[in-house]
Amino acid sequence: MIKYTVLVFYIVAPLFVSSYKILGIFPSLDRNNHLTYRGLFRDLANRNHDVTLITHFQLADAPATYHNILLSDTHVYKGLSFESVIPNEISRVPFETLISTKSGNDDCKILMNNHQVLHMIRTRPKFDVILVESYNSDCGIALAANLSTPFIVFNPQPIHPWQYNRLGINFNSAFVTQSLLPYGKQPWFFDRLRSYILYHITNWVYYIGSQVTDHVYLYKYLGDNLPSLESIASNASLVFVNTHQSVYGGVARPDNVIDIGGIHMRPPKLLPTEIERFINEAEYGVIYVNLGSTVKDSTMPKEKLNEFLSTFSKLPLRILWKWDGGVIENLPRNVLTMRWLPQYDILKHDNVKVFISHAGILSTIEAVDAGVPVVAIPLFGDQYGNAAAMVDAGIANIVPYSDLKKSLLMDAINEALDSTWQQRAKLVSRIWHDRPMSPMETAIYWTEYVARYHGAPNLVATSVKVPWYQQLQIDVLLFVALNSTASQNAFIEERRKEKRVKFE
Repeated sequence: MIKYTVLVFYIVAPLFVSSYKILGIFPSLDRNNHLTYRGLFRDLANRNHDVTLITHFQLADAPATYHNILLSDTHVYKGLSFESVIPNEISRVPFETLISTKSGNDDCKILMNNHQVLHMIRTRPKFDVILVESYNSDCGIALAANLSTPFIVFNPQPIHPWQYNRLGINFNSAFVTQSLLPYGKQPWFFDRLRSYILYHITNWVYYIGSQVTDHVYLYKYLGDNLPSLESIASNASLVFVNTHQSVYGGVARPDNVIDIGGIHMRPPKLLPTEIERFINEAEYGVIYVNLGSTVKDSTMPKEKLNEFLSTFSKLPLRILWKWDGGVIENLPRNVLTMRWLPQYDILKHDNVKVFISHAGILSTIEAVDAGVPVVAIPLFGDQYGNAAAMVDAGIANIVPYSDLKKSLLMDAINEALDSTWQQRAKLVSRIWHDRPMSPMETAIYWTEYVARYHGAPNLVATSVKVPWYQQLQIDVLLFVALNSTASQNAFIEERRKEKRVKFE
């Protein structure tokens, strides 16, 4: 009955909804980001909104009200090497932030050099709301603000440390986690110390590498009076974040931060025959292995590969491994490798017991959704924060890549196979699904909300516009301290006078 009600809603609702002009600015070449947002723009167009999307990717079988401004038609991605993994976060986090901002700089140049975008800047077409991608650059936000339209920031990842200030989130390393660090919600002293230092370093790197660099470049297109990118970003009506409180909760955030984690999800499909047979015939279950597409499997050092193979050969379970690194010599009989695998469909199979993952954001979401415990081997960026969030939720443990040994990997797998872990993963999955609206319905509702009311200033944190010294109440504390000192001095002077009168 519920399914039919939802179906009727999607058929009938568009007939009673005002049609809005919606622009999307998504300049990143990252295909995973595209997988996150493409369904939203398709559904907005299906609701009879006039949708225009600036992106590198075509939308197959697009609705009639969907329009594409294509930034490029070729996508060349070489991938990274396992040799690029930096185990020490003091070195890793600033370097990866700099690399990420460099990618954002390149995306900004491609965006602002597109002739259709330049025409848009000159003609200034009217839109009701703009959705703009922002996680490694605020360039798209500047374009959205230039069109004088309320805009929603779309972050395809968790909130990054350089986004805290603009949202009015007061950072404290004791209880505010960072997406790039593996410390979780209960860091010990030296973790808090490193987190505090790295927070300020990454903010400085982002400011110089992204905001200053992009700002200088944007003068040419948006004029000499362009405000700082940080001040523009703080004017966002809403911020969509690819997370959910069931795993990433516990941090105080303003009302205009909206969780849409799982927005890319769709119902599982039937598995290919060979894969389904392999899983069904596994007497003790299956472990699914996928270390992502960012790092090329072919670059895995032989000693690390041997640790995996040695571990898998000792397990009674079958191993299904997404591997694009060519033929593996002496592959154990219980291991099946393929260059591509339908990950979510596999995770939804009841006989899949453990997921060995790099803890990328989409893999994290799919593991939580399916209720499968994770052995996380984070390699880059937000993977460390995602892994820590799953550890805090009680559904994952971490095996550091630098310490990858058979003994640690075997212990982590056996722990994840324990019935307590299996039950906990199913519980967290139920909490993940228990929402008043689906992620897609949530994103559509709030997009139409901003269009309907021409923004959402009532949801923006008042602390965003408050100077830092007022946020910390330094002026109040100074006033109290000075008055206390003055009162104390007056009291001392009064006592001295009393003593002199008494003496005389």
